[in-house]
Amino acid sequence: MKKTTMNAPEMTDENFLDRMFSKSESIRTRKATQTALNVFDYFCQNEMGLNGESKEQMISQYQKWLKPEKDESGERPDPDIKKICLSLDKFVRFMSKDHDDIQVNTHATFKAKASRSIKLYFTFVKTYLRVVHGVRITTEDIKDYVIFPKHRKEARRPVSIDSLKLLFGKCDPERRALYYVLISSGMRLGEALSLKKSNFHIKESPIRVSILADDTKTREARETYISAEAWERVKPIFDFKKDGEYLFLKFADIPKGVVGEDRYFLRLRDRLGLTERYNNSCRAVINIHSFRSYFITKASMKHGSDYSHAISGHGSYLKEYIRIPPEERARKYLTLELDLLVESVKVQAEKTKDSIIENLESQMEELMNKMKRIELLNAIKYLINEGILVVD
Repeated sequence: MKKTTMNAPEMTDENFLDRMFSKSESIRTRKATQTALNVFDYFCQNEMGLNGESKEQMISQYQKWLKPEKDESGERPDPDIKKICLSLDKFVRFMSKDHDDIQVNTHATFKAKASRSIKLYFTFVKTYLRVVHGVRITTEDIKDYVIFPKHRKEARRPVSIDSLKLLFGKCDPERRALYYVLISSGMRLGEALSLKKSNFHIKESPIRVSILADDTKTREARETYISAEAWERVKPIFDFKKDGEYLFLKFADIPKGVVGEDRYFLRLRDRLGLTERYNNSCRAVINIHSFRSYFITKASMKHGSDYSHAISGHGSYLKEYIRIPPEERARKYLTLELDLLVESVKVQAEKTKDSIIENLESQMEELMNKMKRIELLNAIKYLINEGILVVD
């Protein structure tokens, strides 16, 4: 019987990306991995300078350091892990700086990455080198030779009610409804874009919204609510849409919808002059994800952090939340709802305006009363002068 030989399956870049997607079931993870590989490619090009072959040459060098060729005596030297790690340390420092000479697209050059992004991209590249090219580096090796930039935490500032009113007043009606859903429910943007008519339980008070497991980041189904103020804006869209249609999604799929809504919000924010950024950061103080943070803050202040984390979809808290009876969940939200109002809340400028109007009305009333008294006195004088009224 003739023996057949099987070629070992090869892992390619594309296979690796598909594998990352299947593990996480997240298109965004696949895109983040692809971005990490692109950044590594820019680094290799910067180091090697070989057009179109820099990454392959760099990885080939890593493989030689990991498994050196035998010397003249026929002995194989020990692996030079240190050189690989020092090269990857350069990769970290490369990501920490702007590179104006590297064009990433027709409109932008390479910009320094945030410390969290650097660690994330490094992890993807480390996995890629091991899985696809057999370059294995231990955690201890990385601790010894690779230095990551420290993450500087600047206190996040809450979005003000004045800014919310300005944003909600200047966007189109469908976006206004979407923003009301985000700020009154604590949903992530992708979760809100996944909503269809079947997700809403409109006969209940407050209106309950069921989010399917496939549409959440944690892959755990959960329930939240929207305010009556939000429902007023959602209802016209809800009535217009057919069963099975997305209420808010304007793009081909949800990941593209998230990117599209981020861009729309950025343009809206810039048009309104809400462009303040945190120190030494590209992160704006106000972004579309501020709505979720606003909800979490209000929910924490009203019912505690465990409740706010659970209702907004932080997986580790969901089991405790599910144990709360549905009636109690609804009651808790109703007591929170007043704190989530936007249009019904008066900002300081409106309060000042109302105070001025009240003072003017009070002065007008006092003036009118004074004029009535004067008219009455003049009438009495006339009657006395004509002899009609006699005063003893």
